[in-house]
Amino acid sequence: MQIDIPLTAPQKTFCQTSSPFPAIIGGLGSGKSRGGTMRAILKLLENKGVNIGYYMPSYDLLKLRAMPGVEEDLTMLGLPFTVNKTDYSILVYGYGKIIFRSYDRPERIVAYETADSIVDELDTLPKDKASLVWRKITERNRQKKANKQPNTIACVTTPDQGFSGFIYQKWYKQKQSGYEVIKAPTYSNPYLPDGYIEQIRANYDPLLADMYIEGEIVNLSDKKVYHFFDRQKHHRDRVIKSGDRLHITIDFNIGGCCSNVYVLEGNTPVAVDEFVSHDTYDFVNNLVKYKDHKIIVYPDASGKAGRTNATASDIDIIKNAGHYVDAPDSNPFVRDRINCVNAKISHDEFYVNTEKCPELTTALEQQGYTDKGEPEKFKDHPAIDDWVDGTGYFIHRKFPIKKPLSRGMQFT
Repeated sequence: MQIDIPLTAPQKTFCQTSSPFPAIIGGLGSGKSRGGTMRAILKLLENKGVNIGYYMPSYDLLKLRAMPGVEEDLTMLGLPFTVNKTDYSILVYGYGKIIFRSYDRPERIVAYETADSIVDELDTLPKDKASLVWRKITERNRQKKANKQPNTIACVTTPDQGFSGFIYQKWYKQKQSGYEVIKAPTYSNPYLPDGYIEQIRANYDPLLADMYIEGEIVNLSDKKVYHFFDRQKHHRDRVIKSGDRLHITIDFNIGGCCSNVYVLEGNTPVAVDEFVSHDTYDFVNNLVKYKDHKIIVYPDASGKAGRTNATASDIDIIKNAGHYVDAPDSNPFVRDRINCVNAKISHDEFYVNTEKCPELTTALEQQGYTDKGEPEKFKDHPAIDDWVDGTGYFIHRKFPIKKPLSRGMQFT
């Protein structure tokens, strides 16, 4: 079936390649997902009666991005279809079905077969989890094709995990036959709004900005976790003053709950104090010394489950003491909160009174990565990871990184 479809150069290569395992490794806004949805449709048109699988990290993303993207492409092509929102599938009349599944629970990738699959943003997962997802999708991808062509699994992703990720291992390091890399830098997409690349540079630290623009694998683990922090450059003599609103973090650990006290100067957080509590009740007692100030507490969201006591959740204890708590339903991904802190530091929008906060200062200087590319964690508490974890929850809550929007622009 010959169809003239306007595509960027990387999208066209991705849709037309005969490699069984092609991957668009691209920057933000480079049109990766649009390449994925179009490839899914074209694979369906090649073999009537088959199923195509489309996978993303969550069902929310499937509803917001993948399914609407396929609907837009099918409408543009003039192909009649029916959307089943309950079953997360789209039936294309006369051809077959596209099945949409989240891989947040890989054990649920069961009970169906596909002929070809698209995996979107796989490198948002650590290597071990991504490897499991890939294996489960491979197990489903076994439907026979009428044209006798081999089954394919294609990937579209940014290289979030760097050299420690599954993408690097599978498409670069091992260099197995059939694994084709198609590079798609952000600027390969001519349909982005003006200023899009500048927004990326403003939102991320320089290392990540290059990764998210060029789509290149970068080494995220050969440096310290907070590699832009400099105790001289990012020191400020700021202390708690009368009338200050205090933003206080707590990372829950039995025997060592670490807290930092922040003030905000516009959009710039400044750490002005720190303390350790034995448990959550002790934390509440420690807040008494700040009783003349308005306090907002930013806890580890796992405190809703009650980790340091058996009778009440940690967060309920803080609320019952009369303090306002700002906590999400769940903690952010580790890399997301690290990225938020590094973005603030690299743009000189984060400061520490290093004399009042010696433990936080040391933690920002010393925390490194393990051989698996994960931030170091320690069993004894308090430890350096406890100090930076609490800070990460606060910074992510107040200053989350928002990827610049490209939806609504054609072919993104």
